[in-house]
Amino acid sequence: MSDQIDNAEATEVPDQEVVPEALPSVGTVLRNARESRSLPVADIAQALKLGQRQVEALERDDWSVLPGTTFIRGFVRNYARLVDIDPAPLMDRLEGQLEKPVDTLAVPAAAPPRISNASKSRDGLVVGIGGLLLILAALAYFLLPNDLTELRDAWQGLLGGAEVPVETAPPPAATAQEVLFPPDATAQQLIAPQAAPSEGVAQPPAVNAPSEAAVVTSQLRFVLSQASWLEVRDRDDNIIFSQRLIAGSDQAVDGRGPLSVTIGYAPGVKLLHRGQVVNLEPHTRGDVARLVLE
Repeated sequence: MSDQIDNAEATEVPDQEVVPEALPSVGTVLRNARESRSLPVADIAQALKLGQRQVEALERDDWSVLPGTTFIRGFVRNYARLVDIDPAPLMDRLEGQLEKPVDTLAVPAAAPPRISNASKSRDGLVVGIGGLLLILAALAYFLLPNDLTELRDAWQGLLGGAEVPVETAPPPAATAQEVLFPPDATAQQLIAPQAAPSEGVAQPPAVNAPSEAAVVTSQLRFVLSQASWLEVRDRDDNIIFSQRLIAGSDQAVDGRGPLSVTIGYAPGVKLLHRGQVVNLEPHTRGDVARLVLE
């Protein structure tokens, strides 16, 4: 009897391992609940203020087209309440289905970069050159003269091509007592006047006090109270007298008329023609008198 029991126990089939049934996904639970109540997707979308595509994505567990995990949790909770199911189990199951965001802020630990000796030497060279330039700039600021024209003049002096200009005093302004002369007169005529008498006409010598006979026989006589320049030309336009006379001079001039007379300073000259005084005012422009005497 006991042998039969042992054989029966030996022939018993061993128990098979029980595999737990897989639970439906969150989207499947929501879809089944909606279909059991015969609710269309459009009514769910209108009640939840969502689009139909968003509701369909919830039922397919397609979380990639939805805005984010926080919004997905709110959508699932409101959907569960709308179809009268407990949202707590769905929320727990949702945590396992949602993908956790990747921590992009984590920086893998890495060894700090090593600075080679060549980089150190190059940086040191750059720093050295910069310091040298600063020193040169400071020396130039303190040692060079403030006025660079002094430095330029010094270099020109070293080259031997610089000549220091000599300041000359400006000529004194003409006073009322100075003799004025016509524009066509030259300085050479004033410094070294020379008579150019016509051929065959003798130049009478200049005398300060001519005799009575000379005065009578001369055609022109100039009596100067102030210095003036005189010029007399004969009928052929030859200069028979050209000279600057000082104050107090008495000059007689004779020549073949008509005679052209130019007086540089008419107010200081008295002109006599054949013993008669000639009025110079009608012939004076400025201080210069020009007239023709027969």
